[in-house]
Amino acid sequence: MRALHFMKIDYMLTRKQLYIVPVFFLLALVTSRGISEGGTSLLVACSYMLFVASIFATAPFGYCVGKNRGFLLLLPATVKDRVVGRFLYGLSFVALLSLLCGVLAGGYLLMGVEVPLWLWGVGLCEMAAGIVIMALEFLFFYLFGEGKENWQYLSNIVRVAPGMVMFFAASALVEEVQDTAASGTGMELESMTGKFMQTGVLAVAVSLLLTAVAAAVCVKVIEKRDYA
Repeated sequence: MRALHFMKIDYMLTRKQLYIVPVFFLLALVTSRGISEGGTSLLVACSYMLFVASIFATAPFGYCVGKNRGFLLLLPATVKDRVVGRFLYGLSFVALLSLLCGVLAGGYLLMGVEVPLWLWGVGLCEMAAGIVIMALEFLFFYLFGEGKENWQYLSNIVRVAPGMVMFFAASALVEEVQDTAASGTGMELESMTGKFMQTGVLAVAVSLLLTAVAAAVCVKVIEKRDYA
């Protein structure tokens, strides 16, 4: 599938940012520990990593200018191949940072930190939110043109604002959970573990469906242009 080759090209173009992901991973740990303690700090750390993913996932759009654009145009492929490859890159990047969150959760468990089961369901919802944010950002860049200088400031807002909102929302949720636990009603969350998991799985499925729809819309739009 040629789309996979374009996904690999995007990774080649943005490989330098992969080197600094561990730095943001450490920042996520420090930030989460500063906001919360115990298993709920995992929620903050993961929301921070998905915030980073929402910024880094759009990086290929900035590289598709000048010489890189000419090179990509010379490759034998359809618009669909190029667009789907870009979306696969975005999905894989979100999945990569979600995997790092899973590794972090494993580290918590090894250290004896209690990670409530309902938190896994909330984590799936966070991942779904990260996928939707990525899809909407890609939709914006494809619809309004990638690499256009007059869109630079607005594109920066689009890349940063949604993930930041998710991060602060997760932090507020953690504070609410801590208040609930302090009031002695924490067991209510445990009793809703099944519903959290079901909601999380459904949210991921819906986010993937929305991503497919966004990719299809982008293909239709870009087919009428000279470049994708």
